[in-house]
Amino acid sequence: MTTINDVAKKAKVSTATVSRVLNNSDKVRPATRDRVSTIIKELNFVPNVNALGLQRKKTKTVGLIFPDASAHYFSEIMQGINRHLFKNDHQILISSAHDEEEEIKTINGFVNSGRIDGLIIMMPSARDYKGLIDQLKNEIPVVFIACEIDAPYSTTILLDNYNSAKEMVHHLSQLGRKRIAFIHGGEHNYDARERHRGYIDARSEYQLDESEELEVMGNFTEASGFQATLALMKRNPAPTAIFAANDAMAIGAIEAARVLKLSVPADLAIVGFDDISLAAYLDPALTTVHVPLRRLGHLAGESLLKNMNLDPAERTTEKIIIPLKPVIRRSCGSEQESA
Repeated sequence: MTTINDVAKKAKVSTATVSRVLNNSDKVRPATRDRVSTIIKELNFVPNVNALGLQRKKTKTVGLIFPDASAHYFSEIMQGINRHLFKNDHQILISSAHDEEEEIKTINGFVNSGRIDGLIIMMPSARDYKGLIDQLKNEIPVVFIACEIDAPYSTTILLDNYNSAKEMVHHLSQLGRKRIAFIHGGEHNYDARERHRGYIDARSEYQLDESEELEVMGNFTEASGFQATLALMKRNPAPTAIFAANDAMAIGAIEAARVLKLSVPADLAIVGFDDISLAAYLDPALTTVHVPLRRLGHLAGESLLKNMNLDPAERTTEKIIIPLKPVIRRSCGSEQESA
């Protein structure tokens, strides 16, 4: 016997869309309605009472899955999301996932529970994208943040980490810094990889020292930036500048320079990435790249609501790249300073 699932699969739509066609809903575009109606006839599908009532009830709730919901970086993004959704009469359910297995379980729970109408996922360190995509079933719209993922009918929002990192290295080179070190933020983190890629290409483009010993691994914490700087300054010759993949590690680098009795920026220029609130109040104030975290959250909420108002068959695959701006302060040795 032909089922509503058979019709949905052949028409490449959700079962909810088939139900809307059967119920003569005006929320289905004419082209989609015609395609579904043709397949219903072709398969000799006879709907039953349950099929006619299958249309999914709206909960006005959005699920959020973030690596660490308590961290300042992520909480700023979530505030941007929540503000936009709250203005549009939606609420959020927040869940933290620390590895891909947890992420898949959380996604599965959200999707199958029927508690949410859409999902926003930030997973910059994920690698098993297929396992994550398989859980989504295209039943609800999804927005991905900070991960290069090929998921159909979803929105991906990325920061322009690569070009911003290149611009920062170029600025240091213009200040006469030719031996620029880099502190990594994590081997599998998408943002860290893109910032490192920009650093590598800029060194080559501007004919700077390309020694491998100028790269040290960190983990986005102040402590890792501190230890990385201690190791870097033992190199012979030592670097004249350090580019940390985030501000926390740059703060650790400044403290390490103080312990080593080095003057920043006279002996060592130090720059970061993110422009956290503390960056402007350090001594010296930190040169960094401004990341508009709340705007990022606003865009995620806005994109999700847009797709939530469309039939699944009408959703598009979209990639949004947010441009970033450097914030030049005293830690790089530039005479220019911006607040």
